[in-house]
Amino acid sequence: MKILGNIVDIHSRRIFYGSILIDGNIIKNIEVIDDNERVGERYIAPGLVDSHVHIESSMLTPRRFADMAVRYGNVASVCDPHEIANVLGRKGVEFMMNDAQLSDYKFFFALPSCVPATPFETNGSSFNASDMDGLVDRSVALAEMMNFPGVLFHDKNVEDEINLFKNAGKPIDGHVPGLTGEQLQQYVSAGISTDHECSNVNEALEKLNLGMMIQIREGSSARNFDALKDLFFVDNGKWIDMLMLCTDDAHPDDIRSRGYISRFLKLAADNNISIFDVYKASLVNAVKHYKLDVGCLKIGDKADFVVFNNLHDFAVNQTFINGKCVYDSALEYNKQTLKVTPINNFIDRKLNISDFSVLAKTNSVRVIVANEGQLLTDEYLWNHGFSIGQEVYPSLDDDILKIAVINRYSFAPVSVGFIKGVGLKRGAMASSIAHDSHNVVVIGADDSSMVRVANALFNSKGGIALTDGDSLKHLPLPVAGIMTDSDFNDVADDYLSLLDFAKNNCSVSLQSPFMTMAFMSLLVIPKLKLGDKGLFDVQQFKFVDLFV
Repeated sequence: MKILGNIVDIHSRRIFYGSILIDGNIIKNIEVIDDNERVGERYIAPGLVDSHVHIESSMLTPRRFADMAVRYGNVASVCDPHEIANVLGRKGVEFMMNDAQLSDYKFFFALPSCVPATPFETNGSSFNASDMDGLVDRSVALAEMMNFPGVLFHDKNVEDEINLFKNAGKPIDGHVPGLTGEQLQQYVSAGISTDHECSNVNEALEKLNLGMMIQIREGSSARNFDALKDLFFVDNGKWIDMLMLCTDDAHPDDIRSRGYISRFLKLAADNNISIFDVYKASLVNAVKHYKLDVGCLKIGDKADFVVFNNLHDFAVNQTFINGKCVYDSALEYNKQTLKVTPINNFIDRKLNISDFSVLAKTNSVRVIVANEGQLLTDEYLWNHGFSIGQEVYPSLDDDILKIAVINRYSFAPVSVGFIKGVGLKRGAMASSIAHDSHNVVVIGADDSSMVRVANALFNSKGGIALTDGDSLKHLPLPVAGIMTDSDFNDVADDYLSLLDFAKNNCSVSLQSPFMTMAFMSLLVIPKLKLGDKGLFDVQQFKFVDLFV
């Protein structure tokens, strides 16, 4: 098979009109053709790679995720099944690996390192070094080591996991937002080689100078490209070989509107970053670092490439993996009926209004402050004005709502707190996508609405639910309570419908309210979060009282 077009040669850093000869799954030859014959709107470029993603955050099973990813020029992703591991342990990891094998897409798995993520919340299962037997050979890395205290203080399980991958000659990924100085040096010296949590250039440069590779993240909630784009220019491009690109967490509606890793190509073009430099970060560096079996558009490589319409909006005409055209925009694709037997871990429970009651103990209460586009939160002290012993209700005028986290794995009291910055004026929203343990998180303006959406999720064994106090909208996620095997366009449409309802019927101000809500119980990213066992100050690494 021979394909003609304007070839984006990232190795010689030039674009020329030519042909690519494919023999089986290998690129047999690349030939330059007279430049006068150049065609204008057809560019052949290497396929794209996401260097760190949680597939589960797309709400899609791996095969459904692959069907979406190839439409946007991706040929591979390095996946951390951390989310389903927190729900189902090894059984969940194997489900992801086995489902991925049924796709042409190149899934590479990094084994979750921190399950449970902390001992301060309840999750559904554990996954540690002893559970990794037989899976290390099926993986390319140890996934993000969030337990930096465990690294610094030589926790046995942490060291066992790190040594397992050191002995296998495979990299260990990091996760250390804000860590600096001597503690950062100690963390890196343990053999940890990447970080995707940098929020500014100075933080990234400190890590780069210690030898860490920096994964620039542009997901649905955490978007760091603008803050880190200057890394492409520092010291005349000194660090380009140390940069990778990732989404970490991205919803299908976001990918459909902004592209997958192709979003970086658009952002780079808008910021005068060379396409050759951004391809270093979006493909070459990841292939080298993780030793991925992915072609980079050279003779002898696997035939993994994409055909774009132009180098401005990067709309995909075709995507090839191992020489096979896995997506063609000119063809109408029939929706496949993928039969997946759902696996899950969800108790039967019925919530009541009394479960969400909060009685005033003092005149001041700690409130979580959600920030648009960030996983980081702040703390606000609210002088609520209720008498001691009186029920404390949300204050919509002050944009203060109730937030609750409900243990989905065992019967326990509901953990209740307060949150600011969401902008919801009516009703409530709930989700069983709640990093990292995926308990049910609820945010609401009144207790009856919170009860309604919470019970909707316990009845369906997972999903996202929303009410304005009258109507109820619901997206079921029957696979582990965090995924579905529905078509990605259907999921994107349903998710957008929920977003529209949230903004138009409930007056939610956040751009990605469900994604932001999912991180309000993530007890490893500062500052103030709520877990199923209570309010947690991540900087102090301890529980704190709701009332001050």
